[in-house]
Amino acid sequence: MRTLTTRQLAVPLAALALALALVLAITLVPGGTAEAAGAPDKSDGFAVTALLAGPATFTDNVSANFRVRYDRGRALNSNLPRDASNLIMVEATWEPGGTSGWHTHPGPAVISVVDGEVTVTNAIDCVPRTYGEGEAFLDPGQGNVHIATNESTTDDAVAYATFFSVPDGEPATIAVPPADC
Repeated sequence: MRTLTTRQLAVPLAALALALALVLAITLVPGGTAEAAGAPDKSDGFAVTALLAGPATFTDNVSANFRVRYDRGRALNSNLPRDASNLIMVEATWEPGGTSGWHTHPGPAVISVVDGEVTVTNAIDCVPRTYGEGEAFLDPGQGNVHIATNESTTDDAVAYATFFSVPDGEPATIAVPPADC
């Protein structure tokens, strides 16, 4: 295991402190909203409805490289680092018209849609892609900003998500300011 110096930890810790301060300000201040300039987006009509497994730690030395090539030729890469930390599996539900809010993940996520349809838009190209029941998609995480919505006006959408490389005690999803799509 590699040990980081105080200097190497300073920038990530400062960024984490700023992100936590923003989230707390939005959550704790009466009338605070995510629509404030530069504030993280928030979900609406979306919830993690069950923790299916985890957090679980890989006991073997696991690594992987993921590459997603979309229909319009854009490709995204994601590396699952060695000793990938925790793995978490959840069930997520979108109400009709629900949205996850703009967000990213610490590591890659594999999502399987089990009911309805989920439309995902990545900030890198702003192209909405819809995945239906029985279809899966990979989110490379690691800074890939995106939003997932249920465009149905009548039916819920449900998906199972497996998140890789979630640091111990940290969330699998990190809210970010809305993208300009």
